[in-house]
Parts: sequence; structure tokens; C-alpha cells
Amino acid sequence: MRRHRWPAIAPPADRGLRVHAPMPITAEKDLTLELSAVTAFASGLLLQLAMDVTGIRADFARYETRPLTDPHDWSPRWSYLSVLVLVDDLDGPADSLHPTEPRSDDSGPYRTTPSYWIGTYPRTGSLILTTSWTEIGLHPTSLTLALGPSPFPTTSESDAGR
Repeated sequence: MRRHRWPAIAPPADRGLRVHAPMPITAEKDLTLELSAVTAFASGLLLQLAMDVTGIRADFARYETRPLTDPHDWSPRWSYLSVLVLVDDLDGPADSLHPTEPRSDDSGPYRTTPSYWIGTYPRTGSLILTTSWTEIGLHPTSLTLALGPSPFPTTSESDAGR
């Protein structure tokens, strides 16, 4: 197993093909996290998630994602949804692309719709996705996505994007 970091890269401009239907990852009283879409491209996969948080956990989420520009902020730290992806023999964190929706007021629900670029299609046809955000009480949850063979024949024969 090799450690790898999946960088925040925009997907290609060409249209991809949906290879997995939306599915829930976790649903709690005040937090839902779902896999919105998995789209395949010749050079990799785009994973799209949606998270909705209410109540005190929404306040925690807003605090954890606040701008770190206040010189009087006693705790200049920041956190966000953690996503780890295991594809074939590559395992590691994925950096989000466009991690949060525009800030709303300082109360009410918190919503984020991050996307993650995975620069390869799994040769095995499946990948393991693990999500967590311990600062707001979201414990690690893993799921295996069975995607099937690549819709782009050349993808599985190359290591492009790794």
C-alpha cells in the first residue's frame, strides 16, 4: 500500500459519465452526509458529497470553517470534512475542491457540497471512501463503492493522473 494525497484539482472540461447513484453515507438527528454523485472521466473520477448540519453541530461547523483573519481570535485553527480514499494500492487523504457554500448568517443550518478529484479509475472497479469530521462529532464512516469496469478502456491500462 502506498500513501498518496489526492490534490484539489478541477475535473476536465469534457463531460463525464455517472458511474454510481447517490447514496447516504451517514444520517444522524442533526447531520446528514451523502454521496451525491460519482462521475468518471478518461483521466479519473469526481466524487461529490453533500452535508447538511443543524443545531449546535452547525454552529461548530461554522466556527471550524470561519475565516482566520481576526487578530483577536484566540484559536487560529481550522478544520473541515476529512475524506480518505483507497484506490487499488493508493491510500490517502483527498483535498476538497470548492469546500463550502457561500457563508450565510451566523445561525441556522450549515451546508457544504465538496468535490474530490481522484486522478485514476480503480483497476479493481471499486474504491473505499472514509469520511469524518471529529471536531463536529462526525466519527469515521467507511463504505465501499462498487463502480464496475471503467467506461473508458484506456483509463485502466494507464497510471495517468497518479
